[in-house]
Amino acid sequence: MHPEEIATLLRRAVRRRVLRPGQTLNQDDLSRRLGVSRVPVREALRTLVGEGLITMQSGMGAIVAELDAEEVEELYDLRLQLEPPLAATVTANASERDIDELADLLRRMDRVEEPDPEEWSGLNYGFRRHLYELSERPHSVRLVTQVLNLVEPYSRYYAHVLGGQEQIREELTAEITALRDRDGGRLAGLISEHLAKARRELVSAMRAADGPSDDLTSLFSDI
Repeated sequence: MHPEEIATLLRRAVRRRVLRPGQTLNQDDLSRRLGVSRVPVREALRTLVGEGLITMQSGMGAIVAELDAEEVEELYDLRLQLEPPLAATVTANASERDIDELADLLRRMDRVEEPDPEEWSGLNYGFRRHLYELSERPHSVRLVTQVLNLVEPYSRYYAHVLGGQEQIREELTAEITALRDRDGGRLAGLISEHLAKARRELVSAMRAADGPSDDLTSLFSDI
């Protein structure tokens, strides 16, 4: 298994909150579980340190980044700067087939049986990634993806603990309609409204509870 494959696996585990914020990662244990030497594991962890998903602390080793309310608020502010401006090029580039694929992702979200937040959130994440990739602006998409990965555990908290699923579904439906109408300005506005609302409710809940409850981890399966 190559370092990038390991990084991809760990990245997904952090997004899904299988590896929880604040959790220490033992390189020997990871090497044993993955059936590789410590070298590719160490290289993969360095990659995730560069992305902000993992921190290295003296005497403790690698730790999954744990965000407080202010950091989550900052990341949503970044999303507000990065994502709405992509709407114009997304709208210009999206073919009818692209829009149909996004609509299919939304239909698949509707068919997810409860309780299965893992599948639902995976589809929601896939919708966002696919939408922004239509901009054909790879450097912007790379930055957006990095921020999406950092906030994904908290986005899942918003959707499945704070009850944001139905709101998200309505927002995605409206975004697809804006795309079909070739209205980039409306799409940008919808993305901004969604991010601002999620930021407000998520940050408020985190401050009230001093961060998401560890009960959230019970919603997600192991690797």
